[in-house]
Amino acid sequence: GRQLDSGPSSFDMLPAIAKVVNKRVPVIFDSGVRRGSHIFKALASGADIVAVGRPVLYGLNLGGAQGVASVIEQLNKELTINMMLGGARNIEQVKTTRLLTEKDLPQ
Repeated sequence: GRQLDSGPSSFDMLPAIAKVVNKRVPVIFDSGVRRGSHIFKALASGADIVAVGRPVLYGLNLGGAQGVASVIEQLNKELTINMMLGGARNIEQVKTTRLLTEKDLPQ
């Protein structure tokens, strides 16, 4: 993580957090999201909402409202490509996608 470099990352903890809260509260993931693939992985790992504040602020700083729209459009395109590659037709299908991890690889 950002504060403790030896601690587990927010992304690594996301599946366990989602499992513990068990839909009692929405899980909002906000940790270094920069690409559509990050959004896909966060949703597939248990996030209900994925925040993309920093990229949007970069877009605002560089291009005002049009810059924000451009960033959102690019993230949407990247997410759509990842959904197609993952065989998901909608966000609900993304949320049921199982991601492979190192634990899934043969030793």
